[in-house]
Amino acid sequence: MSPAAQRKPRALLALMLLVLAGGHSAARDDVQTTLVHPPFRHCLGMHRVTALHLFLYLGASTRFNEPAGLAAVKLDALDDPSTTSDDDELTVFGLNSGECEIIFNTSLANVETYGECGDDRGQFRNPLGIAADTRGNVFVADTGNHRIVRLLYKDGKLEFIASFGSEGQHELQFSTPSQVALGASGNIYVADTGNDRVVAMTSTGQWLYEITGDNEGLTFDRPVGLAMVEGDDPWISRRQDFIVVSDRDGSRLVKISRDGRLLGTATSEDLPLPSVRFDALAIDYYGSVYATDGPNGRIHKFDPQLRYVTSVGNSDTGKLELDEPRGITLWRRFGQIFIAERAGAQYFWIGTDILDLESSTDRLRPGEDDLSLSYFLTEVARVTVELVDSDGDVIHTLVDNRRRAVGRNVERWDGRLGRRGDPAPPGAYTLTITATPTYSSGEHFHDTAETPLSVLHATSR
Repeated sequence: MSPAAQRKPRALLALMLLVLAGGHSAARDDVQTTLVHPPFRHCLGMHRVTALHLFLYLGASTRFNEPAGLAAVKLDALDDPSTTSDDDELTVFGLNSGECEIIFNTSLANVETYGECGDDRGQFRNPLGIAADTRGNVFVADTGNHRIVRLLYKDGKLEFIASFGSEGQHELQFSTPSQVALGASGNIYVADTGNDRVVAMTSTGQWLYEITGDNEGLTFDRPVGLAMVEGDDPWISRRQDFIVVSDRDGSRLVKISRDGRLLGTATSEDLPLPSVRFDALAIDYYGSVYATDGPNGRIHKFDPQLRYVTSVGNSDTGKLELDEPRGITLWRRFGQIFIAERAGAQYFWIGTDILDLESSTDRLRPGEDDLSLSYFLTEVARVTVELVDSDGDVIHTLVDNRRRAVGRNVERWDGRLGRRGDPAPPGAYTLTITATPTYSSGEHFHDTAETPLSVLHATSR
């Protein structure tokens, strides 16, 4: 996916949470780089919204009280059609569930709220899920009122359009719906938690169908998290089309096609952490799945087959601290992630980590030995591997800016240089691997790792 050319600060103070970033550059070892803060010039060094920020923008009119779902979107009305570059900020909508309201940014410097507690127009009760599209349609899973609410964002304001559903278990009825997602078609998908199902509807509230599990007998058990993509979405690779659900009190992830085929599962027991709980979900451009985990203060990442990739955030170290993450949204085009926390929110870009770098040998005799360099990537990246001498000069490039997949990758080298195949001169070297994300973060960030290598005299021909 092509990175954006020139980027402005976007979604700055956005919504109760968003805010943005401090710069990052090359890193290694104990510094995680799967998620990175944007550079200073992108957001003036802000990357975390707190109660103080909310007070500065909205005074005493509201407070953070059980932040929940998020939605980030580039609105057509704010987009410059004369350019394909990223020319304006995102609009981010965040549910402040305990206050029964939505907090959203109308510009880089203005934040507004919508809603109050109740069951009438413009009112919510414990809303948990929210989704939005580029045309300004906003859908809310109004959990306590057992309905889906449709709003329209226009000229900096949200207005009520309609509500769908009532309490029950039949068509156009819900029981504590907890999440809502929007497909590229405009159809909406609802995690109907109390009814153990996912419901598909049109944007006007017409019932389409329900999914209670896969075609082979797997059934949903109180789904609480939901994310999905349709194949016509312009920002999903290889026209992937699937739904992913977290259920069983957040202990399981299930990925299915929209026609009911099981595509993958994962459980909390698959992770090297105690008491894992998968709550809110998001999907990136390549189809990897992100899940919030409030009890552990983490974001867990899975590849498109729901194989565990990594976890980021650790409240004990402060290196990337997350405070009971709740909601999550991902703008897939440029790899921007917003995370709602217990009392605020954070903004990140998708980067990549090089983990578990291993070389099959630290001594190589050209013409006699082969070297295998194994490493694990936490995101699709362009990789370069270089042989560097003791003076820091690059003697040979083994791999030159080649795209590599999430997961385990292996590079091989026989100790010979260039097209002529001359053996590398004997000496002490370093093999240096550089991984650059394919998202916009790749313009500002890369990760590196290295391992020593001694090249011995080549076998005579």
